[in-house]
Amino acid sequence: MTRMKYFASYFVGLLALVSISLFDVELGAMSPDIRVSTFTEAFTNQSSYGLPDDWSVRVWQGTPEIEIVKESQGTVLKLQSHQSNVALYKELEIDLAQHPTLSWEWKVTELPTAGDARDGQRDDQAAGIYVVFPKFPAFLNSRIIGYVWDSDVPQGTILKSQNDSRIHYVVVRSGKEEAGEWLNESRDVGKDYERIFGEKPSTVGGVSLMIDSDHTQSSSESFFGEIYFSAKRLVEVKPSNEIFKGILQARR
Repeated sequence: MTRMKYFASYFVGLLALVSISLFDVELGAMSPDIRVSTFTEAFTNQSSYGLPDDWSVRVWQGTPEIEIVKESQGTVLKLQSHQSNVALYKELEIDLAQHPTLSWEWKVTELPTAGDARDGQRDDQAAGIYVVFPKFPAFLNSRIIGYVWDSDVPQGTILKSQNDSRIHYVVVRSGKEEAGEWLNESRDVGKDYERIFGEKPSTVGGVSLMIDSDHTQSSSESFFGEIYFSAKRLVEVKPSNEIFKGILQARR
C-alpha cells in the first residue's frame, strides 16, 4: 500500500469513528427519558421505608404507611392512609422544553369516603403526583400542579386547591370505576402549566407523591410504579364534536 493510500484509508477510518462518536453523543444528548424512580429493590442505600436516599417523607397528619411491594409487573410503591396526610418528595431539575411529558403508572384500591377536591373540608385523594415549580420564597410563591385521582370530582376538571393557593389540581381519574386496575398516564406538563398559569413554565424543581384521608376521617390505598419525564410530545385529540365542527367550518 502506498503512503497516499495508507493515509486515505486512515482518514476514512478516522472519519467513521468520529461519525459514530458524534452519533452516540447526539443520542445521549437527546436523553429521551429522565426517570423519577422505578421503586425497585436494587437500591443500595435505603431509608427505613425502603426508599432511595434522594426521597424524603413529609407528614402533615397521622402516621406514614409506606411499603415497597411486588406486583404482577414488578416492584412498586404502596401507600396507605388511615386518617393521615403524607407525601414523598424528591428534588430534581427538569427543563420542560426538553422533557415536557410526565408518564407514570398507578393503581387505586381504596378511595377516601366522600373525598372532593372542590370542598376544602373534604379535600382528600387516594393518589396524587405533584410537580413543583419553586419560586422564592418557596412557601408563598412556588407553583404546584397536582395530577390526582379524586373520589368524586369529574375527570378532566382543573381547579385550585381550597386549602393551598399554590396548588392547582388536574383530575386525571375519578371514582371507583377503574379502581383495582393498573393504569398508565401521560401528561404534557408544559402545556398544562401554560393552560393554568398563562405563561411559559419555569424549571421543575421536584416531584411529590401524596395520599391523604384526614379531612374525611376515612382510609385510602394506592400504588405507584414507574415514573419518568420524556422528550416525546403528546398530540391532543379533539372530541369528536369539535372535529365535526372543524370539518364544517373548513367546508364553508
